[in-house]
Amino acid sequence: MALRISGRAITSDMTPETAHLVPGSDGGRWVLSWLPGRDLTREQAIDGMALDEILSDLSATDEEFVLELAALRAESLGMRLEEAVVRLAARILERDRRQRRAEGQDRSPGGPAERPCPRPANPSGSHCSSGIR
Repeated sequence: MALRISGRAITSDMTPETAHLVPGSDGGRWVLSWLPGRDLTREQAIDGMALDEILSDLSATDEEFVLELAALRAESLGMRLEEAVVRLAARILERDRRQRRAEGQDRSPGGPAERPCPRPANPSGSHCSSGIR
C-alpha cells in the first residue's frame, strides 16, 4: 500500500482512484476522483486517497484500529465514514458497469458484482461482493 504524491497528482498502487491539482491564482485546489465537486487542500486530498486505500485493503488484521483510522481520514474531509464507504462503493459499481459495457457483458442491476465492496463501516458487518450491505 503506497501513495505516489507529486506536486500535481496523487495516485495509489492499490486503487484506481486519483487526486489532482486544479491550478489557480491562489495556488489551486485538489479534487478527488471519488469525491467530485469538492475543493480540497493537499492534506485533505492525501487523507482522501489514504482513506480509499484503507477501505480497499481487506488484508488488515486489526479491524477496530483500521476503522478508527478510516473515520479520522473521513472526518478530515468533512464526512462520516459511512458516507465515504457509500461513495467509494458507488465508484466501484460504476467502474464495473462501464467495464462490462465495454466488454459487451452488461448484466442486469441485480447481478453479482465482480469486486468486493470496501470494508464496511460496521465492524461486525461482513464484506460484500454483490452491492452495499
